[in-house]
Amino acid sequence: SSETLIEKGRCTYPECGKVFKDLKAHMLTHQTERPEKCPIQTCDYHVKGFARKYDKNQHTLTHYKGTMVCGFCPGLGSVAEKSFNRADVFKRHLISAHRVEQTPPNLRNRTSGNGSKRLSGYAFDATGKCSTC
Repeated sequence: SSETLIEKGRCTYPECGKVFKDLKAHMLTHQTERPEKCPIQTCDYHVKGFARKYDKNQHTLTHYKGTMVCGFCPGLGSVAEKSFNRADVFKRHLISAHRVEQTPPNLRNRTSGNGSKRLSGYAFDATGKCSTC
């Protein structure tokens, strides 16, 4: 039953009780040892650390200016430009703000596009070009 599955994924740690798909990975967050340290020495997490390498890697990206720049948003090349340091957040932005879906790699060469095409409904300096690919 679905109740059995929920209970199977429920954390048994005192005062937690949350349900997880990957309970084993979650349980690592309750351990006292946190060997994965942020490489930025001035960051609190350089001392506090993380139980999981994945969490440390996700956190570390927050220290760097984004390398993926949205070509649809205004302000390209200025302090107002929208940049992202995580591909998943950049993809979510493109889909939610601009309704842009990624073209699968095997279809990229088949699409024909005019590089000088004006994009209607966007800022005058919007290129619609991906800064990463």
